[in-house]
Order: sequence, then structure tokens, then C-alpha cells
Amino acid sequence: MIQDKKELIRLAAIKVMSELGFYAATTDKIAKEAGVAVGTVYNYFRQKEEILEHIFLEELRKRKAYYDSLAEQDMPVLAKLKKLLRMHFVEVAKNPAVGQILVRECRTPSGNQFPGITQFVQGIPKFIQRLLDEAIANGEIRPCNTEIVGLALFGAVEAIVSRAVFAEDPVEQSELLVAAPDELIELFIMGLEGE
Repeated sequence: MIQDKKELIRLAAIKVMSELGFYAATTDKIAKEAGVAVGTVYNYFRQKEEILEHIFLEELRKRKAYYDSLAEQDMPVLAKLKKLLRMHFVEVAKNPAVGQILVRECRTPSGNQFPGITQFVQGIPKFIQRLLDEAIANGEIRPCNTEIVGLALFGAVEAIVSRAVFAEDPVEQSELLVAAPDELIELFIMGLEGE
């Protein structure tokens, strides 16, 4: 049983927002799903937009913690990049509803108003860019515009997550998420490897 009410509300919001979409989800429905009073929700969040922002910030926090742990490891940078991608896809596979929210709600007009959503959408490509910068410095890949390549790789990740989390066949969903890190690294690195 989850003791932390804020976490309970976050998990309930993920379920409700993934099923109904952000606009159809209400604080009442989230409270009901969480098994708490609406007033309890308001003790933690002033409005449902803050709940959505909290979902994005929590996902960014997980990925940043993993990125930071990779930075301390002694291994080729491209291996770190593959591990970061794998971690992202594993997180989505564990809870496809989160993946649905990440791909669907980051594009909503309200997404532009909330720093947490912006931090997620800009933060993940920055992690990729930093790894690519390090790979160039180590001679693992040729010099390139790492901002553009990082954004392109992040766009590919979003497209795969979108296809996977809305797939009706769970086997297809799993296969996409498992194969994605290796395929993306192969696709991007074949054009980036040094001589």
C-alpha cells in the first residue's frame, strides 16, 4: 500500500489522464481513483495542471538520476547513450500510461505554460547532447551539431514511444520498446562514427 499521498495522487492521475486525456480528467476523478477526498488533492496541488507538471518532473528526475549515475561510470560514451535510451524505454514499458501522457500531453497548448513540461521536453535532448559532446571529445564519433542530433534522436524516441504505447497488441508494444535502443544507436551512429 502506498503511504505517500502525493505519490498516490500522481499514480491515480496517470491512470485517469491516460484513459481520458488531460482535458477530460478532473480533480474529482483523480481523487476518486486515488481513494482520497478532493480536498486532499488540493493539499498537494492547486489545480490539475500542477499534477500534470508533477508527472513530467518526476519522469525527468528519474532520467536525470540515471544520467548522473552513468556519468560516473567508466565505459564508452556510446554505451552510456544506449543505456540511457534503454532505461527510458524500460520505464515506459513498466507503465505505458506514463508514456501515453509524455507523448500526448507535451504537445498540448497548456504544456507551454508549465515549466515542468518544458524542462522534460528540453532536458532529455540536453542529456543526449552532452553525451554526444563527450563522444566527440573522446573520438568515438565525428564532429557534428550535437544539439540537432540530440533533438533528432529525442524525436525518434518520442515517435517510437508514441507508436508503442498506443499499440493494441502488447507483444508489438514490448518488441518495439525492447528493440528501440539498439536500432536507434545503429541508425544514428552509422552516420556519426569516425573513420
